[in-house]
Amino acid sequence: MRLQRGKVFWKGSVRIRVTGREPERFFNLCGHHNITLWDVTEHQGCFEMSLLPEDFFRLLPIRRKSGVRIRIQKKQGLPFFYRRSLKRKAFFIGIFLCLAGLYTLSQFIWNIHVEGNYANSTQTILNSLDAAGIHHGSWKKRVDCSQTASYLREQFPNLTWVSAKIEGTQLVLAVKENVDGYVIEEKADDPQNLVAKKEGTVVRIITRNGIPQVLPGDTCQAGDILVKGEIPLVNDSGETYDYSYVHADADIDLETTWYYYDTFPLSHTVRTYQKAEKKTPVFQISAYRFFLGNLLPENFVESLRSMTGTADQKTEKRENGADEEVSLQQLYLTENFALPFYFGYRQKFPFEVQKETYSEHEAKEKASQNYQKFHRNLSEKGLQISENHVTIELNDTSCITKGTLRVIERAVEAQPCEMQKMSDGKETMVDEQQ
Repeated sequence: MRLQRGKVFWKGSVRIRVTGREPERFFNLCGHHNITLWDVTEHQGCFEMSLLPEDFFRLLPIRRKSGVRIRIQKKQGLPFFYRRSLKRKAFFIGIFLCLAGLYTLSQFIWNIHVEGNYANSTQTILNSLDAAGIHHGSWKKRVDCSQTASYLREQFPNLTWVSAKIEGTQLVLAVKENVDGYVIEEKADDPQNLVAKKEGTVVRIITRNGIPQVLPGDTCQAGDILVKGEIPLVNDSGETYDYSYVHADADIDLETTWYYYDTFPLSHTVRTYQKAEKKTPVFQISAYRFFLGNLLPENFVESLRSMTGTADQKTEKRENGADEEVSLQQLYLTENFALPFYFGYRQKFPFEVQKETYSEHEAKEKASQNYQKFHRNLSEKGLQISENHVTIELNDTSCITKGTLRVIERAVEAQPCEMQKMSDGKETMVDEQQ
C-alpha cells in the first residue's frame, strides 16, 4: 500500500466525477482497457473516483461509447505541484538560499561547551582559546581537536585530562582538574625549632615534641625561639656529651597587637530607583546586538537639544542613570547545531543619584558595621580578639575609626635548627640543610 501511494505521489492523480445514464458500461470499459480506479464513491447518482493522469487521457473513446460526462474535481501529486510552482520562482529561490545558508553555517563553530571545570572558570578557558585563534565563528576545518587539547594542558597545569571533539557546530571540551594538586607539604621529620612570627605575649603553650623556652605570660620578640628542637644529652656528672635533634611540635597561642584604621567621607551618593521600564526585545547575530524598538542611539535627543541650545535646565545637581539587565538565549536547530542567533530582552531600571551627608549617628553606625565585618573576618580565620581599643572620630569631611586590638593567634613558624657535633671537646657547626 505504501509503494502504491508513493507511485501515485510521483506520477500524480486526478479526481473525476462521472455522470450519465450508463455508468455501469463506463466501469466495464475501464476494466476492459486495464484502467485502474480507486476511492470510488457514489453521491446523488454521480460517481467520483481517482486515476492516474496517463489513464485519464485514455478515457475519451470510453466516454463516447458509454455516453457519460466527465468532470475533473481535483489534481494531486508532484507533477501538478511542480507545474503550479513554476510561477513561484521566489519560493524555490528562497528554499535554495535557506539550504545554502544552513550548509554554510554548519561549517563553523558557533558554541564552545566546557564541562568538568571547577578551579578554572569557563570564561578563563574561552579567553585562552581566543588567544590561540579558537573562538565562536571559527571554521571547523581549522580546529584541530588534538592540538586544542594539548594547548589547554600546556596553558593550565592543573588539568590532568582534556578531551576535545566537534559535535555539529559545537566544540565540546571535557576536562578533569587535579583538585588535590595544590600540594600540601607533609610534616617533615627534619630537626626544626618553633619561633615567633610577631612580638607578643604567650597565652598558651602545649608542647608535644622539643623543649619549651617560654611559659604562659612571657613576652617574646619576632624570631625568638619558643620551642627548641635541640635536646642536650648529659652524663651522670651533668656534662653535655651530645645533642639529639627532633622536629619541634607544639600548640602556641600568642597575644599580639593589631592596628585598625578605617575612614570614609561623610558626603556620599544615594540612588533612588524609579519604576522599571518595559522590556525591550533584543536580537543578536554573533557579536552584533540589536535593540528593537529603539533604532536611534541612546541620548540622541539630549545631544541634539544641547547642540541647538534647547536643553532642559532643570538639573538640581542630580545625575540620572539606569541599571541594565540583558537576558539572551541561543537558538538551536538541533541538539548540537547551535546557530549564531540570540534572542531575549533588555530591561532598564532608572534611578536618580543625589548627594547626601551622613549624620553623626549614621556615620557611627556605618563605622561600627565596618568594624563588625572586620571582626567576623578575623573569627573566620580562627583569630580571637581579647582587647579592643578602637575609637570613632568625626571631623567636617570624614569619619575615622582607628585604634589597637589585642588578638590571640598562632603567630608561630618553623625554622631549621643548627646541628652540633661533639668530638674531642670541640664543636663544629653544620647547617641542617646541607
